[in-house]
This record gives sequence, C-alpha cells and structure tokens, in this order.
Amino acid sequence: MALEKINFCCDVMWLDKKVGRLEITDSKLVKNEVYTNNIFEHPFPRSKRLMDIIHILSERVVCKERWNDIMQRKSGIYEYNVYDILHNTHGADVDDFTWFRFDGECITWAEVDPRRRK
Repeated sequence: MALEKINFCCDVMWLDKKVGRLEITDSKLVKNEVYTNNIFEHPFPRSKRLMDIIHILSERVVCKERWNDIMQRKSGIYEYNVYDILHNTHGADVDDFTWFRFDGECITWAEVDPRRRK
C-alpha cells in the first residue's frame, strides 16, 4: 500500500454486530476501538501502530498478482487500488464474517456477504 495521506473511517463489523471502530486521518491512527472480547470477531484488537493495521487491511484484499480481468469486471474497479477494493468489497472475505461499514452507510451483512454476491 502506498503511503499517501490515508483517510479511512469505518465500523468493524462481525455479521451485523458492531465490534469496533477504526479511524485513520491524514495517515495517523486516531481510533482503534474494540467492543468485543472474542478474538475471532475483530481483526486487529491490540494494534496500536498504523503500519500493523495497514498490513491487516491489505490482507483483506486479493493480492496484486492474482488481480485479473474477471475480478476487475466483478468489482467494477479496473486499476489495482487497495482502498477502492476495500470500499467496494467492504473488506468481506469468504473465510470469515468480518467486514467494514464505512461512514454514511446503512447496510447489513446480507448485502456484503461474498458467498451471496453474484
């Protein structure tokens, strides 16, 4: 991930349960709140450094080497950009139920579940 000015604010969700809040403003970690004791529900419960969180966020996106035409068409994103992909997919992965609900959104797990997406 490039180190340009990062602004990333979202609720960390487990299914439809809000388990945390993440706020990165001007590339500074402003808030990493955790509202659960279940270590499986929140991907970075103890992260205090921005680079740790960026590493975890980038793991929730298909790696650049696997980014192909099919994925581009399905996502509607034609340039590999981690933040665009995170916003488009909400960081949802078929391996777990964690996802990110960005500020201003009123969506549920059913709408972002990658198992149900076409």
